[in-house]
This record gives sequence, C-alpha cells and structure tokens, in this order.
Amino acid sequence: MKLKRFKERDHKRTGIMIFTIVCILLVSSVILYRTFAIFEVKTNQNVIKGTVQDPGNIYFAFYVDNNIQKEMPQKGSGYILDEEASYCGVTGENDHDIKISLTEDYTVQVSGMTSSRTKCNLYFVSGAFILGKPINAVTSGDGLYEVTHEDINGTINDTGFKETEFRYAGNNPNNYVTFNDEKWRIIGLVNVMTSDNTVEQRVKITRSESIGKLPWDSNNSSDWTKASLQELLNSGNYYTRTDSYSQTGLTESAKPMIEKVTWNIGGIHGYSSLANGLVIHIYNMERTNTVKQGNPHLWNGEVALIYPSDYGYATSGGENKTRNDCMKQDIYHWINQGFEECYRKNWLYHQDITPWTLSHVIGGAVSQAIRIFTDGGIKASSNITQAQDVFPTLYLKTNVKIKNDGNDGSDLRPYQLTLLEA
Repeated sequence: MKLKRFKERDHKRTGIMIFTIVCILLVSSVILYRTFAIFEVKTNQNVIKGTVQDPGNIYFAFYVDNNIQKEMPQKGSGYILDEEASYCGVTGENDHDIKISLTEDYTVQVSGMTSSRTKCNLYFVSGAFILGKPINAVTSGDGLYEVTHEDINGTINDTGFKETEFRYAGNNPNNYVTFNDEKWRIIGLVNVMTSDNTVEQRVKITRSESIGKLPWDSNNSSDWTKASLQELLNSGNYYTRTDSYSQTGLTESAKPMIEKVTWNIGGIHGYSSLANGLVIHIYNMERTNTVKQGNPHLWNGEVALIYPSDYGYATSGGENKTRNDCMKQDIYHWINQGFEECYRKNWLYHQDITPWTLSHVIGGAVSQAIRIFTDGGIKASSNITQAQDVFPTLYLKTNVKIKNDGNDGSDLRPYQLTLLEA
C-alpha cells in the first residue's frame, strides 16, 4: 500500500485543529478553575476552623443577604447562618446527606461529606445566638427583631457608634424559658456594661408572671439603690427564698446563672418627656446621668425590673400600625385611637395589671416611678409606696445555654437551660 505524503495544506489543517482543541481545553480549565475558585477558602484562614468530616477539598461561597461576599461574616456582625437555605454538593445540587451548622464562636461545621471538591453555599441572614441557639431575625409578626439605636453621651461607650441588639417582639413570640424552676421570657440579646466596665451583650430575661403587688419603695424615695423593692430582690426574702417567697424566690441553682451588671438608672422627666418620648428617646433617657437630685445614675446588681424602653421595643405592630409606625409615636400616646396594635401586639403588655418599671421620674416634690398602664401607655405613678405588680428581670451569664432537647421556646415547650463550666 502506497502512503500518501501530506501536503502543506494538510499540515496547516492539522495545526489548526490541534490549536483549537488546546484553546478549548484551556478555556474549559479556566472556567472550571474560576467556578471552584470563588468557593475556595484556605484551611489556614481564620474563617473556617477545621471541623469538616472526611478528607477532600471543600469550597465555600458566602452569601450575605443573598449577595455573594469574599469573606464570612464574623462574630458580632449581626448575621448568622441560615441552616435551612445553606447546602453542599459536588455538582451544585443539594446533597441532603451533608449537614452544615455554625457554632457560637463562628466555626462552620460540615458533616457527611464523602466526595472531594465539594462546594458549599452558605447563606447568612440577620439574627443572633440566643443562649447558644441561632435564631433568625424577622421583620414582621412575632419573633426576634434586630434593633439599631445610637448611644448618647458615652454612657455605655464613648465611640458614638450605632448599637445593634436583638429583641423579641409581638403578641406571643417563642421566647419562653425555664429558669428558677419557673417560666420566664427572653427580652433579647442586649448591650450592657459588665462588672469590669466593658460593654458586652447578654441575654436579658424577665419572669413570665408577677411575684405579687409590692411598693417600688416603701420609704417613698425614688433612689433605686436604696429602694425597698431593690433590697427585696437582691438581698431580702426573694433573693434568699425565705418567708413568703419560700416557693417563688431564687433557687440556689438559679443564682450562679445570673450576671451581675451595671444597670443604668437615669431618670425620665415628667409628662413633657413621656408625651414626646419615642422609644429611642426613652431608651436614651434611661442611660443618661440626669437624675432626680441626689440619686445615682448607675447601680451594680443582679435583679431589677424592665426598662420602659424594653416595653417599647417589644411591639411588632400590626396591619394598620406597623412596628415602624409604633416607633414613630411616643409610647405615652399609644393610648390614642388607631394605635391599639402597638400595645396589643406587645408581649410585655398586661391587660389587667400595671407593673412597675425601673425608671424613676425627675422633678417635682413627689417621688415617682414609671408604670405600664392597662390603656397601653407608660405613665408616672404618683405614689411609689403603692403596691403594684413586680416582674423580676435579670441578665444571664454567657455560659448559660439552651439544651438541645427539641423544645421550641413556646409556652408549652419552653427552652430548658444548662450551666456549662466557665
């Protein structure tokens, strides 16, 4: 058989084909590399802290509010992992056998991975760890809300930055927790000054039911540091679980869970401030050093009462008056026609009682403190020796966590707590 000799044009054709194939391979390699590269996180970075089950390469894409980011949100950013939306897979599809979670120290945990070059899409949304449990924030209805407010006068910090907190709001959110062998409720993750004068976030809780009707101060003084109610809650029969509080006072197992903090006890001016006091204004007044003459503006202790602003931030609003509408109306005038949803959709509102708050009133010859009234407004009580309902309120230590027992924080299935070793 006689072999044909290649002509020059055959060499050119072969060269073109080889060049084309090489280009296709190069382009494909680049595309594949870029597809994976956007997901890649080096193991020596401080983002992923090495809790991946099974060997093999793993690549991460970080989405914050559905926008892809180069880095994962850090602890304290106000974002948590949306575990339901996040997923991993080799082909881009969801491999349901692979489980993803985020720990409280912001370690991503991936388990069930069996193939190399697995890609994980991590979606981060507004939310917070509440006693070790990640809770997604909501923007309507019952649930955990992100709250941003600007601190003033360096009373908590001297940086002037806007503080972000997370607070439960709505008619009946799932914020029930068993504490002190009783049912309490979580106010939220709140900025507070700890005993060493550093600003940190702590979970704040309040008793679900009143311990009874008591005077704010039987000695008719508006100084919380000397008030009879303060002494009862922090050193008296309630704290020692004696006398009439032998069944409702603090147990020896509950006391180690309580964080001793510095409470702001700034005063609130009378009618003029209340009648023009939006929630943010009341919040700021509570944290100033403006007080009734002779009163201190700070108190270091364990058990107190809710602030008027705690009540204000606990509303979700409704269809006719949204939460934002309620924030733009002073709390005193939530009693006005059309604003009923501001207090009706508020779990700290009580229809038949008028509980005390922590804030005293500045000015006037008579000692006064703020109460939440049945009409939904906050008002100055003209007689603090008068008995009104008391809801003990406190902050929990950081080593208090929710047990992973499947409870959902509802009234029938309140979260159970455990105290870890510090």
